[in-house]
Amino acid sequence: MPRHSAHNLRRARGAARAVGAVLGVVVGIYYASFVVTNSPGVFSHDRVVTGVVLAGTAIVGAAALALAGPLLTVEPYLWLEQMLDEAPPSEILGGLLGVIAGLLIAALVAVLLGPLPLHIGTGVSLLLAIALVTVGARTGTRRRQAFASMLRSEDVGRARGGAPAGATRAPIDGPPVVVDTSALIDGRIVEVAKAGFVPGRLLIAGFVLEELQRVADSGDPMRRARGRRGLTVLEELQRREDVVCEIIDLDFPEAAEVDARLIKLAVAQSALLLTTDHNLNRIAQIAGVRVLNLNDLANAMKPILSTGEEISIAVVREGKELHQGVGYLDDGTMVVVENAKARLGDTVRATVTSVLQTSAGRMIFATTDGPDTSRKTVRPVRSRVGRS
Repeated sequence: MPRHSAHNLRRARGAARAVGAVLGVVVGIYYASFVVTNSPGVFSHDRVVTGVVLAGTAIVGAAALALAGPLLTVEPYLWLEQMLDEAPPSEILGGLLGVIAGLLIAALVAVLLGPLPLHIGTGVSLLLAIALVTVGARTGTRRRQAFASMLRSEDVGRARGGAPAGATRAPIDGPPVVVDTSALIDGRIVEVAKAGFVPGRLLIAGFVLEELQRVADSGDPMRRARGRRGLTVLEELQRREDVVCEIIDLDFPEAAEVDARLIKLAVAQSALLLTTDHNLNRIAQIAGVRVLNLNDLANAMKPILSTGEEISIAVVREGKELHQGVGYLDDGTMVVVENAKARLGDTVRATVTSVLQTSAGRMIFATTDGPDTSRKTVRPVRSRVGRS
């Protein structure tokens, strides 16, 4: 939704003050007339005092409503417009459903409390309606993802002929994540999403889509391939049922650079920033935005050993195959050593031949050729707490 110019805002606030002043005069005169009519002994013999009271209440009313006019009209409208512009559709729908539910409950209670004397039922019903609408709106916006995932799971269960409702992984209801162009072009975000490590809904800014389109339409074949890869990754994310991917049109035209607009968007949405750009990472951290860097994640998950490295391992038992021995690293990772069956109970030096990483854990395969390996330089093994 386009932002309003400063000139239009000044005109709107001026009109609100003018209308407020007129209403203030009317309300002031009406209030003064009520006071004068109900106090005949004070004003009946002194028209000057009556005129002063009427003029004073009119001036006070005009000044008060002129000051309050923009606060009661323009500012709430701008707040509501900004909220509807920035909030995702699911949050708006959840809040609306919560408000409707609160009003329905309040209406039922009002019917029950209507016969009470002195309008007590009406007062209680109004207070209950305000409380239920507030609670319903907050509950609807906060738990929107849980309701959506529950409905989605029921639909999938019926489509599968009565399969369990929990057969489909529900989207994670966490803080929103603003996605950078570099993260989409990188493509590893799809695998991270498949593993269930996306903390919340992904926000794709409109200017990020425009940048991807410009790269995809570039005359340079390398840039064109990168842009098309980013668009393909975005389409795959949108197709996944366990990832909430939303396109948001909120823009910051006063910031020329895309990086600055991404940071402003993350601040406005109280969101995290997902990127692979080192410079954007540093600038966002300076601005107080929490950054999820895919390169940092890959570096944290890299294997503790790689093929060709030398390790020193204690052979503690025999392997399943002939001539195999088995040892363990400090973190419990199993190391299968070829030609080490005869060295049971000894510490041998072996060369890593392969590292097998699965969802069940990590397994390392190594080989030792005998006495000659004892003269090679051994790299210290880095241990980690817990198995991956």
